[in-house]
Amino acid sequence: MRNQFLVVFLLVFMPLTVLWSQVQVTGNVQDKGKLALPNIQVLFLLGKDTLKTVTDKNGRFQIQLLPTKYGVIAQYDNENEYRKNVLIPNVDSFSLDPIVFNFGLIEIDINKSRAEVNGLDKIPQIDLQKQVLGGVERMLVLTQAGVNSNNELTSNYNVRGGNYDENEVYVDGFLINRPFLTRSGQQEGLSFINTALVEDIYFSSGGFQSMYGDKLSSVLDILYKKPDSLRISVMASLLGVEAHIEDQLGKHNRFQYLFGARYRANGYLLNSLPTKGNYNPVFWDAQALTTYTINEHWSWTMLGHVSSNTYQFAPQTSKTDFGTANEAYSFNIYFEGQEKTKFLTSTVGTSLNYTSKKYQGKTFFTYFRSDERENFDILGEYYINELETDPSKEEFGDSIAVLGVGGFLNHARNKLNADIFSFYHDGTVTFKTKRETSKHWLKVGAKLQIDHFTDVLSEWKLVDSTGYSQVDNPTDEVDLYETIKSKLQLDNQRYSAYVQDRWEWRKVRNTIPVSKTIKYKDSLGNIKERIVRDTIDSGKSSLVLDYGIRGTYTSFNDEGFITPRLSLTFTPVKYVYQKGQFVRRGVRYRLATGLYYQPPFYREFRTFTGGINQNVKSQKSAHFVLGMDYSFFMMKREAPFKFTAEAYYKYLWDVNPYEVDNVRTRYFANNDAVAYAAGLDLNLNGEFVPGLMSFFKLGFLTTKEDIKGDYYYNYYNAAGEKIIAGYSDDQVVVDSARVNPGYIRRPTDQHVTVGVMFQDHMPGLQQLTCQVGITYGSRLPYGPPDHSRYKDTLTMKAYFRVDMGMSYDILYRKPGKTRKFLRKMESAIISFEVFNLLGVNNVLSKQWIQDVSGKYYSIPNYLTQRRFNVKLIVRI
Repeated sequence: MRNQFLVVFLLVFMPLTVLWSQVQVTGNVQDKGKLALPNIQVLFLLGKDTLKTVTDKNGRFQIQLLPTKYGVIAQYDNENEYRKNVLIPNVDSFSLDPIVFNFGLIEIDINKSRAEVNGLDKIPQIDLQKQVLGGVERMLVLTQAGVNSNNELTSNYNVRGGNYDENEVYVDGFLINRPFLTRSGQQEGLSFINTALVEDIYFSSGGFQSMYGDKLSSVLDILYKKPDSLRISVMASLLGVEAHIEDQLGKHNRFQYLFGARYRANGYLLNSLPTKGNYNPVFWDAQALTTYTINEHWSWTMLGHVSSNTYQFAPQTSKTDFGTANEAYSFNIYFEGQEKTKFLTSTVGTSLNYTSKKYQGKTFFTYFRSDERENFDILGEYYINELETDPSKEEFGDSIAVLGVGGFLNHARNKLNADIFSFYHDGTVTFKTKRETSKHWLKVGAKLQIDHFTDVLSEWKLVDSTGYSQVDNPTDEVDLYETIKSKLQLDNQRYSAYVQDRWEWRKVRNTIPVSKTIKYKDSLGNIKERIVRDTIDSGKSSLVLDYGIRGTYTSFNDEGFITPRLSLTFTPVKYVYQKGQFVRRGVRYRLATGLYYQPPFYREFRTFTGGINQNVKSQKSAHFVLGMDYSFFMMKREAPFKFTAEAYYKYLWDVNPYEVDNVRTRYFANNDAVAYAAGLDLNLNGEFVPGLMSFFKLGFLTTKEDIKGDYYYNYYNAAGEKIIAGYSDDQVVVDSARVNPGYIRRPTDQHVTVGVMFQDHMPGLQQLTCQVGITYGSRLPYGPPDHSRYKDTLTMKAYFRVDMGMSYDILYRKPGKTRKFLRKMESAIISFEVFNLLGVNNVLSKQWIQDVSGKYYSIPNYLTQRRFNVKLIVRI
C-alpha cells in the first residue's frame, strides 16, 4: 500500500517540481555612466516573501529564483531607488537588463576620464574579434594618436617618431619578447597577444612612470581575463581558426584558467601581392594562463606560450608598373628558387603574488627561448621597359624600349638562438596618512635579466648588371654586391631597480543643497516626474604627484645610468556654482617629464657587416609631455565622450641611427647622432551610435636627426652645373663643394596621421553591425640602399587604407527575451569583411635598379590589394 501511494505521489508532483525548478538569474547594477556599483542590495518580492542578494565589486549579482513574476527593488540611498516588475522564464539561466540609477547631478566621478593603472591610459573596451584584421596592435594604430603603421601584414607599430624596438609590451605583468630575424611582414606570423583572452588594455605614448622598463617610446600593458564561469569561443575564417576556453575550478573556485590556440594560413591574403608564386605560410600558437588562490593573501600565476611560424615561398613572376602619365615604365622579374623561414619560440613564466591592506607584491620568473632559421636561394632575371604614353598611338601602354636587363641571386643560411632569463619583483606599499583627503603609495622593484645569443650569419647577394660583377676580371673572381659571414655570441646581464612615490591630495569645499527634476518610468511604463534633493560638493579638486628614479646597469658594454621621472595630474573642481546654477567640468590636466634611456639589446650591437660593436651605449632621451582630457555628454548618450590632447617634445642623444627595410630595423651600431621629435596628438572617442564605441584620432609629428661628422661632396662641370650620375651630359668634374647635411628626416618622420575606428548598427536591427577602419599616413622619407642617411631625401607615396566588415548575430535576443533553442550559446556572429576596400596601391618600400646608361630607378614594392573574408564567431 505504501509503495502504491509513493508512485501516485511522484506521478502527481514530479511535473510540478520540474515546472518550478529554480532558475540561475544574473544581473548588474550601474550608474548612468555605466560605472559598476558594488554593495547594492537587490530585493526580489514574491507575495509576502522577500529574497535578497548583494552586488560584488564589479556590480554583478546572481540568485536562484523560481520561474514566475517578481517585483525588483534596488536602493542606492533614500532618494535613489529602482523598482520594476520582471517575469522570470522557465529556463536554466536568465540575465536581467542592467539596473541603472539616474543620479542627475549625483554621479559617480564621471570626471575620471583618464582611467589609470600605474599611470597608463585605459582604452575603452571593444569587441576585438569582430574588428577587421582584429588585433590589439591594429586597434592601437586606429585609435591611439601617436601610434602608426604603414604595413597591414605586421603587428609592428611606431610611436611618436620611434621604431618598434622602442616599445615595451606586458601581459599580466610578464614582459613579452618576439623573434629577431624577421625581415618581412609575410614571415612574421601571429602576435603574442590573443584577443580572445584580453580583458583590459592600458597604454602610454610617453612620459610613463619609473616602474616600467628602459624603453624610449611606449608601454603596452595587457590584462587577461579573470574567469568566473565556463566560457568557450571559436572563430573560423578564410585565414585560419582560433579557439579559447576559460573557467574556475576546485573548492571555493580557487583555480582559474585561460587557454587559447590559434592557426593561421595567410596564403590567400599574400596572393594579392605583386610577386606571384606559391605561398605556404603556416602559423600556429597555444598559450595558457592559470591562477591558484592559496589563501586570502597569497596566489600563484603561471603563463605558458609556444608558437611556430613557418613561411615557405617559391616566387615565379613579378610585374610592377610605375612612373607618371608622361613617363611610364614596367619592371618584370622571372624567379627561380625558394625561401623557407621558421621561428619556434616559447615563453614560460610564473609569479607569486601577495596582497594585504598595506602591501601588494609580485615576484616573477620568466624564460624566453627563440630558435630561428632563415634559408633562401632566389634567382631573379629582370628587365625594365619604357611604355608608350601617347593615347593616340596604337602601341599605347605597350613597351617601346628596353632600358635595362639584369639578374640577381640572393642567398642566406642564417641561424639564431636566443635565451632570455628574467627574475624581478614589484611591490606597492600603502601608507596611512594623517588626513582623509590625502593618499600615499610607494612602489619599489628590482630585476635581473640574463641574455644569451648565438648567431650564425651566411648571407650574400650577387647582382649581374652594368658595372656590378665581371666574371672575367683579372682575378677571375665574382664581385658580390653584399656579403655577410660571421659567427657571433653575446652574453649580457642587466640589473635594474626603481623607487617611485605617489601622493594624491584632494581639496573639498562646503556642500550646497541642490534639487533636480528627473523623469522616470513607473512599473506600468508611464513617464512621471519627481524632484531629487541632495547635497553636492561645490568644489572638489585633486592633485596627484608621481616621482621616481630608475637605475640600470648592463655588463656587456659596462654601462650604468640613473633616470629620474616625474608627473603631475591636476583635476579641477567637478562642479562650480555660476550665476545661480551648477556647471559641470569634466577636465583633467597632466604634465610629465623625465629621462628615458634604452640600453642596446642585441640588434643594436650588430653592424651591417655582421660584426659586434661592444662599445655601443644606450640611446638617451628627455621627455616633455603636456596633456588634457575632457569628458562631456552629447547626443543624449548615457556614457560620456572623451577628448584628449597631448603636446610633446623629445630630445635624444647618443642615438644609434638605423634604416628600415620592410619590417627589419638595421642599426649602424654606433652612437653618433642627436635627434628630436615634437608633435601634437588629438583623440576623440565615444558612443556616436548608442552602445558602440568609436574612435577618431589625428596626429602631427616632426622628427629629425643630425649624424655627427657626416658630409658629402657635390661635383660640378665646366658649365657650373651639378653633375648627376646617369643624367648629366657633361660628367667632367672641374669643381666640388663640401656639404654638411645637418638635421635630416628620420625613417619614421610621418608628419600627419589619421585613424578612424567607427562602429554602427542597423536601426531596428541591432544584431546587424558594421565596423570600418580607416588609416592615413603622410609621406615617409627614403633613399638609395647605400647606408648614406643624408641621401634619404626622397618621399614615399602616402599610405591610405580602408577596411570594412559587416557582422550579423544569428542568436541575438533583445534584452529580457529568451531563446527557445541553443539557450547556452551566447552568440553566433557571421562577418563579411573587405580588406583594402578602395583597392589603393600602397607602397611598402623601394627596390633600386640601374639601366645601361647608369641611371637608377626606384621600383615600388606594393602591399596587398583588395581581398574578401568570411568569419564565424561562436561564443558559449
